[in-house]
Amino acid sequence: MNQAGTISPAGGVDAAHVLDRIPFTIDVASIARRVHLPGTPEDNPEDWRDLAALVARFQAIGRPKALLRLAAVTSHDANGVGIDGQHYFASSTLAQRLVDQHRVWLFCATCGQEVAPLAEGLDVFQQLWFEELKMALLTAASQAVQDTIKRAYAVKRLASMAPGSGDAQLWPIQELQTLFAALAGQAQTALGVKLTDSMLMLPNKTVAGVYFASDAAFATCELCHRDGCPNRRQPFNQDLWAKTFPGQ
Repeated sequence: MNQAGTISPAGGVDAAHVLDRIPFTIDVASIARRVHLPGTPEDNPEDWRDLAALVARFQAIGRPKALLRLAAVTSHDANGVGIDGQHYFASSTLAQRLVDQHRVWLFCATCGQEVAPLAEGLDVFQQLWFEELKMALLTAASQAVQDTIKRAYAVKRLASMAPGSGDAQLWPIQELQTLFAALAGQAQTALGVKLTDSMLMLPNKTVAGVYFASDAAFATCELCHRDGCPNRRQPFNQDLWAKTFPGQ
């Protein structure tokens, strides 16, 4: 783990950790299930051999990365929260979640750019494998962020929110601009992540948002009406929706 700045649990709003030596292991059988690879290694040896070869290449050169920074919640109203006295995250849902909080951890996690050349020459089905493998790297990066926060700050349970995750009104995706500004350009300089004018993060398997301590489990999936999301972690919660958006 390389470190930029120093995070102090008592403050240190300028501090940041860059995590760029993140260990990961990709299981071929797990990826095969997720991409619905037909058959078994015995009755479909060619596809399984090709998938195993791609996994091996990912394992050899993949380099998931992440950035996290402790930030202070310096103001709070019904429509959002102020961060470090400089930035304002406009989200009534986030404001509700942070009503008793004085700190958050800004983060960006990515699959990294190193595996991009491996897409060359892949057929349409292998491109699906490629995207799923990038997701495995992103998962490793995201887990590293959570583990680092819990270890460094003795936080038992974390919840997170990200601009553009869930229904649009939770935290509009345009708020990524404010989040990237609060990260002071380090998402691009330290991780190689670029935010386009259309709010697309590149590489495409990248996520950015905030973590915060939470006594109760919470996932934005509970406030998301989107059907068929392959990354859904929790079912839609109508009672929580009614409490968060009364009258809607």
